[in-house]
Amino acid sequence: NRPGGNGAIALGAVARGKPDGHEIILALRENIAIMPLLQTKASFNALDDFTSIAHVADSPMILVSGANSKYQNIGQLLDTAKKQPSTVTFGTSGKGSMSHLLLAMLKKSAGAQMNHVPYKGSNPALTDLVGGHVDVVGGSIGSAKSFLDGKRVIPLAVSSSERVHAYPDVPTIAEQGYADFNVVTWYGIFGPKGMPQDVVDTINAAINKALENPSFRETLEQQGMIPQKGTAADFDKLFRNDYQALESQLKDLDMQ
Repeated sequence: NRPGGNGAIALGAVARGKPDGHEIILALRENIAIMPLLQTKASFNALDDFTSIAHVADSPMILVSGANSKYQNIGQLLDTAKKQPSTVTFGTSGKGSMSHLLLAMLKKSAGAQMNHVPYKGSNPALTDLVGGHVDVVGGSIGSAKSFLDGKRVIPLAVSSSERVHAYPDVPTIAEQGYADFNVVTWYGIFGPKGMPQDVVDTINAAINKALENPSFRETLEQQGMIPQKGTAADFDKLFRNDYQALESQLKDLDMQ
């Protein structure tokens, strides 16, 4: 276990580890793809230093406002952000996070201006939202779940192309006038580069078997995740294609 740096320390350790299957990591799009593209001194090369093993789940983001907010839907929010530029404050879990990417993509898609308020994690952002210090917060469904279930925030939209199992009544951003909008993170298992194929296949098969367990799937789905299965080769293709797409996208987005 190597905590710290939003997973960067652990990723660096795995990148330098022995490729024998005993040093693996559950990484996410945020720390193995977005972060290295935004930083000039990452401790690893995302495309060269890892072996892709298994795709575990996708995780949409959710956009929420305070329980007493004037913003009851995303249309009201973006209408204000267009007509009164930079008057809306948008809290995220930090610069370079998935919620920051959600903000940047939403600003570009809607042609709207919102002020970025980065926090050190989702919980401080959501706590400040409840206190009325920011207008909206974007974050993972899992991080917002207790706030949603406690009726302390209003769900405005989810960022995936389809509604999520945990909150089927919450519309997507795409449904509300922004066709093809789809911003999700993904979780996957990686190991050091050079792992033997039989070791990769053994771990991949074990992950896929776990994802067939109804109880485990339900646990993931209640946290807003979408369980995934597939081969290591499929996941490696997804990872590399996504990394290259992000490299292009981030050049055109305001990630300040």
